[in-house]
Amino acid sequence: MSILKNPAAWERVLMFAPHPDDESMAAGGLLQRAVLAGARVRVVFVTNGDNNPWAQRAIERRWRIAAVERARWGERRRQEAISALACLGLPADCALFLTIPDQGVTDLLLAGDQTLVGRIAKEIAEFKPKLLITPALADLHRDHNSFAVILRLAFDRLNAEQQQFTELNFFIHQNQKITLPQAEVELRLSCAEQERKRQAILCHATQMKLSQRRFLAFAKETEHFAIRPQPKEQDENHPVKSALIVGKNLRLELARSSLPAGIFGKRILHVIGSDSCGDRVQRSIVLPARSAVINIVDSVSGSIVAQAAFRKSRGKLELLIPLSVFSSVQKIFVKLENRWHFYDEAGWREIPLRASNETFSSSVVSEISAPRICCVFPCYNVATSCGEVLRRVAERVDDIIAVNDGSTDGTKAVLDAVAAESGERLRVISYPDNRGKGVALLQGFRLALNKIPFDLLITIDADGQHNPEDIDRMVAAWADHRPGLLIGERLEFAAGPLRSRLGNSLTSTILKRFYPTSPSDTQSGLRGMDRAFVNEIVRSIKPQRYETELRILLLALELRLNISTIAIQTIYFDQNRLSHFRPVLDSMRIYWVLFCGLGRSFFRQRVTCKEEEGIAAKCSSRKDG
Repeated sequence: MSILKNPAAWERVLMFAPHPDDESMAAGGLLQRAVLAGARVRVVFVTNGDNNPWAQRAIERRWRIAAVERARWGERRRQEAISALACLGLPADCALFLTIPDQGVTDLLLAGDQTLVGRIAKEIAEFKPKLLITPALADLHRDHNSFAVILRLAFDRLNAEQQQFTELNFFIHQNQKITLPQAEVELRLSCAEQERKRQAILCHATQMKLSQRRFLAFAKETEHFAIRPQPKEQDENHPVKSALIVGKNLRLELARSSLPAGIFGKRILHVIGSDSCGDRVQRSIVLPARSAVINIVDSVSGSIVAQAAFRKSRGKLELLIPLSVFSSVQKIFVKLENRWHFYDEAGWREIPLRASNETFSSSVVSEISAPRICCVFPCYNVATSCGEVLRRVAERVDDIIAVNDGSTDGTKAVLDAVAAESGERLRVISYPDNRGKGVALLQGFRLALNKIPFDLLITIDADGQHNPEDIDRMVAAWADHRPGLLIGERLEFAAGPLRSRLGNSLTSTILKRFYPTSPSDTQSGLRGMDRAFVNEIVRSIKPQRYETELRILLLALELRLNISTIAIQTIYFDQNRLSHFRPVLDSMRIYWVLFCGLGRSFFRQRVTCKEEEGIAAKCSSRKDG
């Protein structure tokens, strides 16, 4: 209360209200005191409260509410807010409406919106408040607690002089089980002030049909505010109980209630990091029901950026996140969200990042730091061989995407059986008809990019031509210098069928004339590719049949990627009987791709030479001049 007894606090009062009606319920008495003290007052309404469907249905007796109806409802609530301010003694021009979408503040925050943050910072800097009234981080309404985060991001853009204000937080939506911050400020209202506050609340007529009793409960003799709490490492009342830096990782301890349960159990942990300059990074993590390595997603782009280790240990839930995903942030905001609930279980928490002397077991840390290996496994009518190969591959990689390309011999049943043994790390895609090896490969690549934070992607044929043990050697060779493309090169073709020997030799000879760094084995199906190259493949190559693998090699050569090879065993069963390669048709398709690719390369080289000659001529003429 001593804060509000200071006359300087009443010079300029700025209030941020997420919705029309928050100003009356949370601070109707305080705004009256500000008018009485002769303060300059501004009330900034973040939204128009237009996404209020059940109240609108009850009053307007309509079920379907389109954009036009929502806009009309929002305008009605704006006028109610102006009437309520007049009842409190404030003129209409003290109100500012930002017209942010109602129920959309969290989406703006998670989308990385910088415009709103900049606008809020500018409003505070220009108004120069002495008393700032804001929603609390711990409020359960998403618009309230997310706007509280936006405010703190805006504060980072203010200089020291612009932050010379006292901030008081108000609570509208509370959880009785959660203890409010200890440093409370109470403002006792006279009977006349209570009545005016009550009348101001009644001005929000659109809310009275369904919520009159709840709203009028705020017209009590005391208004409560909390001084903005200092960020702390521990908070037993919040689902994210603690946060510490342990080595090169951020460890979060979560409450047991954080575990998902039932069909409505999807729980998402949002983490926003901010530095002293206002720059920020935003991450989202879907929590599993049991210990696992899980994906960390960029909330803005939706891409997978890294992985975290989640574990249940000694009655605790711990989440270990690499600090590398947060750049140079100095503080973080965390919130656990269940999208099926209207209100949050708890709002956001602000947590300072401080190092700890603890250490984690090397097994947990290595789960995060070790490269993640994904395998794409195309299959077509290989029921007799794919099961054994797939099981041996599963022993050596982290994730597998098996693509059943329209098989008719029971291959799908074999893949499904192995998937049941391997669990979630084996995904099976099935096509009703055969679409070609290239289509199967590219579909696997797309799924891997969207769902798996892999470092190295390996392809291996399902017909037994490749020894799965060679995958270990490929991973070791890739880890040494991380080439963009790594090919398992078969060096002994004498035992192979004539069609394979001739086709591979001819293609290799032609390619080496144009690209001396081209590998000798141009048709090997055992390959390793880093994530960046896989992304480029999906972006640049139209999937077809066997020629797709040659297109991938040509793309790597054109991009001048680092291409490495390792020697692998040459395996052919019964003259490669299981292969579905058509010697005439597929060879024609391969050589068409080869000559078209080499023609484009030759044309580009000629154009580049002419451009270089032109530049040299211009430079020479300038020197002569």
